[in-house]
Amino acid sequence: MHQRPPTIDDLRSAIQLACQSQNSHRIVAGQQAVIALPREWVLRSIEQAAADCLDLTDYWQYRRLLELARELDDDLVRRFVVMGIRSDDEDILGAASDFQKQ
Repeated sequence: MHQRPPTIDDLRSAIQLACQSQNSHRIVAGQQAVIALPREWVLRSIEQAAADCLDLTDYWQYRRLLELARELDDDLVRRFVVMGIRSDDEDILGAASDFQKQ
């Protein structure tokens, strides 16, 4: 059986599940769905996909994105931290600072 290549919509759906959900089981399921996708493709695509489907000014979604990034790649975490450091929101800055220290 031939598996179809993932689409950007697959990545967006998994990111939304991982970052917008309130239920820990759904968050983990979303993280696992992202991790199951081809790694190099995810690392090339995730920043734009996240910008397309998340509200990165929302503390909950931003923190979940940092958690997801931590599962994928240290450089990706740094790139998302830089985004948060530029925020005027204290909660976003706090989350970025938390992950900057890791």
